Formats: sequence, C-alpha cells, structure tokens
Amino acid sequence: MSIRLLRLGNQLGAAYLAVLTVVSALGGALVATAWIRADLVAVLGTFLWFVALAAAVLVTRPAPPPRMGLLVVAWLVSALLMFASAWGFYTAVLEARGERVEATVTQVRDGSEKGRHLYYALADPAGARIPGELGAWPGAEIGASNNPEGEVGARVTVIRDPAGLVDPRLPGDVDGPAAVLLWLVVFVLTAVACMLAGRPPTATPVVRHPRPTSETGRSRQARRRRKRRLRRS
Repeated sequence: MSIRLLRLGNQLGAAYLAVLTVVSALGGALVATAWIRADLVAVLGTFLWFVALAAAVLVTRPAPPPRMGLLVVAWLVSALLMFASAWGFYTAVLEARGERVEATVTQVRDGSEKGRHLYYALADPAGARIPGELGAWPGAEIGASNNPEGEVGARVTVIRDPAGLVDPRLPGDVDGPAAVLLWLVVFVLTAVACMLAGRPPTATPVVRHPRPTSETGRSRQARRRRKRRLRRS
C-alpha cells in the first residue's frame, strides 16, 4: 500500500513539474520576444506565473493538493525558471544568428515602471531601424545610482537579430553557458520541490489505549478469586 502511494506521489510531483516547466518555459520565451514591449514584460510574466499555479492546483481536482505549502514553494522557485527561460531563449537566438553592429540611438523612451528606466530605439549603420528596443546602457547596473544614460545620436555596440524576433542586447548580456547553467540549477530546485509536494500526506497512526478497568470490576474479580480458593480448600 505504501509503495502504491509513493508511486502516486511521484506521478503527482511529475505532473506538477511538467505544468510549472511548460508554462515557465513558454512564458519566458514569449516575454523574451520583441513582440512584447519591454516595460510590459513584468505584467505579462506575473500573469503567466499565476496561471502556472492555477494549472498545478487543477492537476489534483477534485481533491485539493495534498501538500499545498510545498507546492507554493515550487511555484515561487518557478519564477526564476521563467527568468532563466527568457534569458536562455534570447541568448540562443542571438548566438545562433545575431549580428554585432554599431547602432545609433534614434529615440529614448521612459518606461511605465516605477522609477526611471529608459528604453532606446536603435538604427543600424545603414540607417535602418533595428526591431525592438535596447533596455540597458553600457555600464549601467541594476540597483545602482547615477547609472549612465544614452541620448539620441549616441552610438552603442549591440547584438541584433536580423529577423527581429528578439530585442537587441548588449554583448555582455548574451552568455549561453551561464544561461544554461542557471536554467539547470533552477530546474533541479523546482523538480525537488515538486516531488516533495507530490508526496501523499503521512497518515497519523491511531493509538488504541486499553480500556481501563473500573474499581467495581476489579473488586468483583478479587471476590471471585477468593471464593475459588475457599472452595478448593
């Protein structure tokens, strides 16, 4: 019986892992495309992230997930899986067919996120517009103050996709081995959390205590024993 429950638990954990991996991978690939405006990526990514949790919960219908806390942990880790999938997708595209060009800034746009975040429209050396937008300027670091900012007419080296599937990126942002390593590490963490979440809950053993003998019952038994001894004597 326990082996059967263990197998069912592994199957449920595998189902959790399949749902979170597929939604995170497809969501990451989608938000990495130039079709989604860069400042809307967080909104769409968050929506898809909640879709992944809803889909994982539906796997166990009509019963609730046996270990909801661990499932939530796996879901939280899957956010990194979506990020790693996005990084891996645009890195794979740009490493496969990207072109390194010296681009010129043609327009600067302040995004809709909280705080200041600039996006740059670029043109190639021939003057043709490069599809998508550049979301970072050389030397800028996340969370740093006084980040350098580009301006119209400034030149910057980027790797662009001739087909326009993904946004142009700075050369330092295209790192295939690092993207693959991050994805594998996050996938393993998600898999462990999913397998733990898929285990059936441990049944609480029922301890049966002997029914206490009343004082009246003990006294009756004692009288009966004395009568037996008297008869024998």
